[in-house]
Amino acid sequence: MYSSFPRELIWRLASTIALFMMLAAPGTASAEEERAQFVIGEQHVVQSEILGAERSVWIRVPASYASSKDYRRYPVLYVLDGNLFFHPFTGVVRQLSTDVTPLIPEMIVVGIDSLDRLNDSTPTQSLIGPDGKDSPVWQASGGAEMFQHFLEAELIPYVDREFSTSDYRILAGYSLTGLPVAHNLLTRPDVFDSHIVLDGSIWWDQFYILDLAHQSIAEETFNHNQLVVVTTEQRYPAPYITVEAGGRELVNLLHDAAPTGLRISHIELEKETHHNLATIGLYRALPQVFEGHMITLDQLYARPDEIEPKFDALSARLGTRIAPPEGVLNFFGYQFLRNLPEQEPDKAILYFSMNTRSYPRSPNAWASLGQAYQDTGQIGEAYRAFSEALRLDPNNRKASEGLAGISPEG
Repeated sequence: MYSSFPRELIWRLASTIALFMMLAAPGTASAEEERAQFVIGEQHVVQSEILGAERSVWIRVPASYASSKDYRRYPVLYVLDGNLFFHPFTGVVRQLSTDVTPLIPEMIVVGIDSLDRLNDSTPTQSLIGPDGKDSPVWQASGGAEMFQHFLEAELIPYVDREFSTSDYRILAGYSLTGLPVAHNLLTRPDVFDSHIVLDGSIWWDQFYILDLAHQSIAEETFNHNQLVVVTTEQRYPAPYITVEAGGRELVNLLHDAAPTGLRISHIELEKETHHNLATIGLYRALPQVFEGHMITLDQLYARPDEIEPKFDALSARLGTRIAPPEGVLNFFGYQFLRNLPEQEPDKAILYFSMNTRSYPRSPNAWASLGQAYQDTGQIGEAYRAFSEALRLDPNNRKASEGLAGISPEG
């Protein structure tokens, strides 16, 4: 009976009804597009001449980055298997680096997607699997040297060019991608400062890495390098997987050799298995890398004069400058200046002054110090601090308001 209607008319009628239903529906596509999104990072594509392919990486910057990138440099954590671990690992970094007693500094996280995981991870070509038997599944192995050349010559320069990075770099990998982390330390110890091996496949090619370690100890020079190896007490039942992962053996070898310039840490997890330890392993490993970063509550409230020497010692151990967290110092400055029941302006000035020494190009650090001086009647000092804030940022509102009505002479 519908054959008497022109097909075009039927199509138009159907389209009109569909459009009406879409507009009338409470959950329309346009409404969904307007919803706020929680973005944890952004994708970058690096064209690699070394690998002859595009490589996708995911990059997350800290919450303070937008306001501080002009005067702060951030350490960088490079994560292999970025397609698997970028999401959980960025959460670990954020949790450990926030609040008033952070265990690690804020850092940039770079997650490197695995395009050819087997080839990129294995430093030698081998057919022997974790069951001790030959298998063609391992045929495509042996490309780790080329992949690490890509990291050093193309990816790191790209990240350093595009972001405000410090010279401190960490490389982390899990299971098979933990293997190139150990290989990188033993062959290129100057590229990354810290290496985190999360139950890495040290068993590869009849424990090739252990032989390489013997050789590297004699030939390579370590300088403020760190290796953190995370393993598990859980074992596979025989006869399914017959070899140990090898992390303990690597740690024992290096501990016995005690090479100068290399700090070795071993974390053994009790309940986690190889398959679920990556995230908790990183959560445990990063504070080990930055051991000494956390400021105790006693220091924050009663002995703030110990904070700068604490970070001087940490910086000396790491071989790079690690400053006290700017937000923490600013928070406690205002706590003692205005917020605590018993105000202690001398401590407030100590905190704000510490911030100007740690972040001399921070307009907010100087403006906050200016307010502390102004509140305590030191007008000449307030004028100089506010003026420095405005020199760094002519639009700094706090400094502009503070300067209104005061003179250099007080």
